[in-house]
Amino acid sequence: MNEIFGLGAFQSLVFSILLLSKRENKQADKFLSAFFFVVTLYLLNIYSVKFRLWEMFPDILIIYSFVFLSYGPLLYFYVSSLLGKKITIRQLLFHSIPIVMVLLIIFPFLFEAREVKLLCFTDKFKNMPLNISIGSFLQYLSSPIYFIWILMLLRKHKSYVKNNYSSDEKINLNWMNKLLIGGISIWFIECLNVIALNFTNLDFPYTYNTSFYIKIAFMVFVMFIGYYGINQGGIFSKTRGEEKAKQSEGDSDEINKISEKYNEKNKIISEENAQQHRQVLLKYIEEEQVYLNSDLRIQDISIHLKIPVHVLSFIINTQLNQNFYDFINVYRIEEVKRRLHNKEYNKLTIIAIAIDCGFNSKATFNRLFKLHTGVTPSHYKKNII
Repeated sequence: MNEIFGLGAFQSLVFSILLLSKRENKQADKFLSAFFFVVTLYLLNIYSVKFRLWEMFPDILIIYSFVFLSYGPLLYFYVSSLLGKKITIRQLLFHSIPIVMVLLIIFPFLFEAREVKLLCFTDKFKNMPLNISIGSFLQYLSSPIYFIWILMLLRKHKSYVKNNYSSDEKINLNWMNKLLIGGISIWFIECLNVIALNFTNLDFPYTYNTSFYIKIAFMVFVMFIGYYGINQGGIFSKTRGEEKAKQSEGDSDEINKISEKYNEKNKIISEENAQQHRQVLLKYIEEEQVYLNSDLRIQDISIHLKIPVHVLSFIINTQLNQNFYDFINVYRIEEVKRRLHNKEYNKLTIIAIAIDCGFNSKATFNRLFKLHTGVTPSHYKKNII
């Protein structure tokens, strides 16, 4: 069965090489490639148990510790850079501090007698030297702390997208959110298994088999990250949304000029002004039907109406009790409903109408339509007929 880990290590190495060989290699790809490289080392270490390499090279424990401590930071750097944040040397050094500290705690292991070193691979956790026990405990804490940190980062990103974009396909990173929750679940089960193995009298084969299946689950977790990571385009660099966000430097200049004109970036506009802007916004949306543009951003409306983005966002959030994403998609859904009632569109499928109305995917359209109307699009159309 250990051959599975050998195959997993090979697959991780392939992922690492593929990411480095991508035509448009970005900083995010480099971090994800490094992540898969350390995963390769981890899986090779598991595979090496078959050949009992730890008996010949017990100092491999240091490498194993380094690998274990690297998962979280590398995944964090990947997500951060994917979201457009430049990772600096200073940040790299800062996140290296915990790794160096743990390795320093474990470092005396290198000077222990061979018999003592081997005990660290065969004995129970509670019987190991104190420094190894402390180091192992800190290793187990590292990944979940970073996973939770990444989840917070993704939550903030999701809020930003909802307030600035009318479509979130390929930029919402929902896949990473789900995988991290799965990763935390795997870690939690692994912790329970480690406790059972080291601090109870449970039968060893039982805990060993559980550990084996946990590692298989971890491999599946890694494979999914590889699949989605390789296919994930840039969030704010190479996607259509970003190209539109950077149509020209003139857009940014225009938005800055509008904000300077208002000179109220940190102020809340008056109720009277908010009502006026609200009417102007609604009139523009309804008359120009800009919601039919699938790549519509709040910045586009800001430039056209010459109202700062933060003011528009404030109006939509407070006056209409919505975020920009929901605000625009409600108009799209109403337009779909209107066309479904119009016989001129009978020759078109529902999804064709939805795409004409600004939706980018069938899944998103179906979900939002049912959320807004309480029924599926097909059921709604059937009731019309």
